[in-house]
Amino acid sequence: MEYYYISKDNINTETNVIIIEGDDFKHLSKVLRKKTGDYVIVTDGELNIYKCRIISNDMKKIICRIESRQYNLYEPGISLNLFIAPLKNVSRFEFAVEKAVELGVKSIQPVMTEHTVIKSKFSNIKMERISNIIKRATGQSQRCFLPEFRNIVSFSEMLSLTENKNNKIVMYEFSDDRQNVISDKISNEYHLMIGPEGGFSKEEVNKLTNTGWILKSLGERKLRAETAAIVSVYKLILNLTIK
Repeated sequence: MEYYYISKDNINTETNVIIIEGDDFKHLSKVLRKKTGDYVIVTDGELNIYKCRIISNDMKKIICRIESRQYNLYEPGISLNLFIAPLKNVSRFEFAVEKAVELGVKSIQPVMTEHTVIKSKFSNIKMERISNIIKRATGQSQRCFLPEFRNIVSFSEMLSLTENKNNKIVMYEFSDDRQNVISDKISNEYHLMIGPEGGFSKEEVNKLTNTGWILKSLGERKLRAETAAIVSVYKLILNLTIK
């Protein structure tokens, strides 16, 4: 059953009442024809899952009563932060974001590189659109953690943000290292960088290696950026979570 992300402001654990409004209300009420007595699964995006029964359904909202709770179901054993250069084709970039969320990333941070076409911050409208994509992907894939999407930063800013971090992997088409990433017994936080359609410049590669990023390869075949992102996220989470 699909999960529905509901803000904690609409979840009252003292009275065991959850209020569903907005687009989720329209989807449940108008599309799925949910009615009083039906069950709904809700998450607050902070690892809490609530099985609820609808007790009221009017023209503006659905009111549910919490009948059971669970915590942290099926989330990966690692926290994976994805850094990815935005793509010229918006739909392909949004596809990469959607699939990365379904696979289990913790956060997504777009990065402006030398060969990135987009060189400015995302508008509020675009940020809201991507936020809605993430919420839908979270619910459809039955995730109980809502990944964070941050606005675009420069390559230099990305290096500063990750300066003192460990477990930094960048997928680089000219790398010969195809070995799986070794699990870090100290920290479960990992950082993955996916470059732009035109690839990294030599200067950027030097800066990455000089600041502790490990260059990895996905093999001989050259992949589109969005494909590389999806494959890399899957391989890292699978390899580092399942033993």
